[in-house]
Amino acid sequence: MHVPKKPILLLLSTTFFLVAHAQTFMTREGHAHFFSSTSIENIEADNQQLSGLLDASTGDFAFQVQMRSFHFEKALMEEHFNESYVESEKYPKASFQGSIESWESVKPSGESFDVVAIGDFDIHGVAKTYRIEGSMKYDNSIWHLNADFEVTLADHNIQIPPVVRDNISPVIAIDVDAQMMPR
Repeated sequence: MHVPKKPILLLLSTTFFLVAHAQTFMTREGHAHFFSSTSIENIEADNQQLSGLLDASTGDFAFQVQMRSFHFEKALMEEHFNESYVESEKYPKASFQGSIESWESVKPSGESFDVVAIGDFDIHGVAKTYRIEGSMKYDNSIWHLNADFEVTLADHNIQIPPVVRDNISPVIAIDVDAQMMPR
């Protein structure tokens, strides 16, 4: 009996593509929040447009956020942030790319578990390797991610003018939440 090779090859390649494709998860609506606390004032901003990809077969990931998508309580804060501090025209996005440590031992079960992500965080044109602790949960085909970390502004050449130096913390607290869906 002769078995046609083209349909079998097509079936195998389609199956491979679907399996590989099903292991990629993404978001375009993640949440990034940052907070600066000083004795003079607190400054915070939210961004609901964190985008990212997670390769569930390897634990590799890439996230990015447009700097102009951060929104502040006061319009003047937003203007200063974009024009004077992060220079959004010149450096329009921040990104974090890396992998989850010990991903091969992750066993998705619907329960939250602690993870450590290691990768390069690039903001203001300066990339630095970070080790970020967070948590993940896999539930109903969705990866839920949460992480909190701190960024020292000087590490990324973000200059704060002397006149407002006491208003802005030199270390900014950042937290991110994302629900990653199959791509």
